[in-house]
Amino acid sequence: MMKKPTYRSLVWIIAILTATNLSMGISFLYHKQQDKKFMNQIEEAAIKVPSERRTRFFREQLNLDSGQLTQFRELNRNYNKTAWQISHQLEVLRREMVQELGRENSNKKVLKSISSQIGELHSELKDKTIDYYLEMKKVCNEEQRNKLNEIFISMLKKNEDVSLPKYGGRHRNR
Repeated sequence: MMKKPTYRSLVWIIAILTATNLSMGISFLYHKQQDKKFMNQIEEAAIKVPSERRTRFFREQLNLDSGQLTQFRELNRNYNKTAWQISHQLEVLRREMVQELGRENSNKKVLKSISSQIGELHSELKDKTIDYYLEMKKVCNEEQRNKLNEIFISMLKKNEDVSLPKYGGRHRNR
């Protein structure tokens, strides 16, 4: 039979450990909720900031009047919100693809499905970009449309070029 002081010590130890575990669990849930709120705030800010920068950029480049600026600002907000959502979905799918590729027995059907979804989202993003450009074009006068076209051409060249490793350096002529 156990002595009374040993029994009391064990009861207190169990009580302390239970309280510690409960407080850690509650703390974990609280911080997880706070992280969600923080991420939502970051997402909202990420949508607003590029819109403001882009609107300022177009105002300066195209010499927009106040009426045009208001229309551009609204077009930017709508486009950024949609484009961010699509980009986020693409990021999630890319992670899923990498995880599936990393499995010991990767499922090719799953990978093809993810690939198809990525392709559809890329297409949707391009369609939204086209709609955005055409709506912006409607707001502009002839001179502004020409400048807008130059801006979009330079943006597409920068974003669409694929950088491949260059041959040369120490591996040249092998």
